[in-house]
Amino acid sequence: MNFDQLKEQWNNEDNNINIPDNIQQLKESKHPVEKIQKTMKKEFPLQVISIIMIGFFPFMFKFSPSVYPLYYTSYVILVVISSYYLFGFYKFYKQTEFYTGNTKNSLWRIYHELRLNMERYQSFGFLLLPHILLTIGLQAYYTLEKKGSSLLDLTSIYHQYLTILVLITTLVYVAAIVLYTKYIYGRHAKQLESILNEIDE
Repeated sequence: MNFDQLKEQWNNEDNNINIPDNIQQLKESKHPVEKIQKTMKKEFPLQVISIIMIGFFPFMFKFSPSVYPLYYTSYVILVVISSYYLFGFYKFYKQTEFYTGNTKNSLWRIYHELRLNMERYQSFGFLLLPHILLTIGLQAYYTLEKKGSSLLDLTSIYHQYLTILVLITTLVYVAAIVLYTKYIYGRHAKQLESILNEIDE
């Protein structure tokens, strides 16, 4: 029996009996779950398209054919990792479709799955970093090659600048992934957590 039927039965027995607040809160929790579904529905195709587009970077940035094997070895690893992540992403999306908001346990399950997927989302973003750095490095290599020089020809001060640039890029990228995840999914997780805490009280 779901809560709509329960409400009808209560109303038939006694017109003064109302649905308890915690049941109403469970019904309201459908709202943040629907927002999660909409966000995931938009984001999934964009992620797939982005991963496909990364495969064309050597042509878009006109890399030297000599670096293709290195780039595409890294790209294949990226695709394998992405496939695992995207499968988990899709699986969670399908779980949210079956959520009805009728039980507290199902709400807890969605909340914990959302938290787990947020961690997985961040991990996936972090795993992209080596490929991004490799792409930047190959672009720098190609630029120097066109000028008839190499990284070995750079002075020590340029090596220091390059090291600092890599560190800053890494920190900014990691911070951006964490903040983006919190902005996109964290607020919905907080809404669900707030509803669950109110139910427990």
